[in-house]
Amino acid sequence: MATAIGLFALGILMLWAGSEFVTRNIGPLARSLGVKELVITALGISVLSSLPELTVSLFALAKGDAAISLGNIIGSNFVTLTFVTAICALVRPINIHEEVQARESSWMILSSSFVLLLAMDGRLSRSEGVLLILLYLPYVLSVLKTAREEAQNSPDGPREISKLWTSSGTVLGIFCIIAGSKIALDSGAVLGRTLGISSVIMGVLLFAFGTSLPELTISLSATFKKKSDVTIGEVYASNIFTQLVVLGLCCLFRPIEVAPALISFAMPFLIVASVVIQLFVTSGRRLNRIEALGLLGFYFLFAASQFWPLPSLESVLGF
Repeated sequence: MATAIGLFALGILMLWAGSEFVTRNIGPLARSLGVKELVITALGISVLSSLPELTVSLFALAKGDAAISLGNIIGSNFVTLTFVTAICALVRPINIHEEVQARESSWMILSSSFVLLLAMDGRLSRSEGVLLILLYLPYVLSVLKTAREEAQNSPDGPREISKLWTSSGTVLGIFCIIAGSKIALDSGAVLGRTLGISSVIMGVLLFAFGTSLPELTISLSATFKKKSDVTIGEVYASNIFTQLVVLGLCCLFRPIEVAPALISFAMPFLIVASVVIQLFVTSGRRLNRIEALGLLGFYFLFAASQFWPLPSLESVLGF
């Protein structure tokens, strides 16, 4: 038991450290390309910080545990959307850029709804995985269009960066992420069996919180530096990539049987949280501390529901 706890902690630490190695090289890239950090956040940081979700979910599928795989994806998105955003807003209220409000927030709701729609039959097939990945392309194209316009209008030309340094740091970071994911998955599964915790709860809570550490670290760092666009942009862009590309790749690797608990509560609740945040940010383009406390309440309600099941949203709404 003690060995499993130690190994799980080591795996989570490697996930966090590896993501730090990878993402800390993105800042110089934004400056060298002459684009806003939000663009690099949407296309670079969000993708790289989602590597823990990808590796943990793929390793879980390889071991035949689809509940951990999908639960980790949905749970991680819920943690970043509610807990991470709330912590950052409690530290400093977040001003929402119009671009984030119009693009990233809308795509977050769209991607969550699309995943739920595909999962309604209780299974995510390989063809549906292809659909998820294809849906990510229009989002990328819209971000690239913005990046091109900004690069053309930038008064400064591109600046040289140390490719050897950035590439070696990225390789080391990816190695730490993959190794940490394997260690965390194996030791976490041992802990779950010992404590009698179901695979769904392990995926939705334990692994989801661990794999969200990169997003929490990046967002908090941006908050302390008063870069609100990066804070909320990273949360949204990471969730969009995780739900569409990470889940799509997992479906291509192996079709996923969707647990009823995810369809009846976890997935709809993620959509509700996305809509609530959209209402917050459209009311004044600002996420204040009172609204942050509401998001924390959402997270704790979600976490508690994994141990003390609440009525499904369908039954509450009378469907």
